[in-house]
Amino acid sequence: MKSDLLTKNFKKSAIIMEKQSNTILEEIQGTVDEIISQIKKLIKEGNTRRVIIKNKHGKTLFQSQLTIGAAGLTFFVFYAPVITAITTLLLVANDVSVIVEKEVDQDKDEYEVQAEVIEIKDEDEVDEDDSKQNDTDKTVGKDKKK
Repeated sequence: MKSDLLTKNFKKSAIIMEKQSNTILEEIQGTVDEIISQIKKLIKEGNTRRVIIKNKHGKTLFQSQLTIGAAGLTFFVFYAPVITAITTLLLVANDVSVIVEKEVDQDKDEYEVQAEVIEIKDEDEVDEDDSKQNDTDKTVGKDKKK
């Protein structure tokens, strides 16, 4: 009987740990306006779970869950008090850090990389190109003399 109860509790805690492992904590920095606009953008994207504001000693000053049930105008009605509270804390407190907990999208790559194609030639190809350039007439705007 006790072993069944322990097994059920273990399974529940494993599910909770698995759900927590799909999140990432990100610290937002910038001016008050920049931080608020970044938080609004993250909320609109819908992958933000919660916002945490901590002071320089690590004490949590504010924490709010950010799960969206509806979009559009109702978004601003429900989250206006949260955004107002964050703004007030950022204006009053000097040394605070804003931490955003986001869900990690397993299907999407975390990093986007811009690449540039570089053509590398062997020594044989370089010699062939040099010989072709030497064979061509480099005279510009003059008639060839025969």
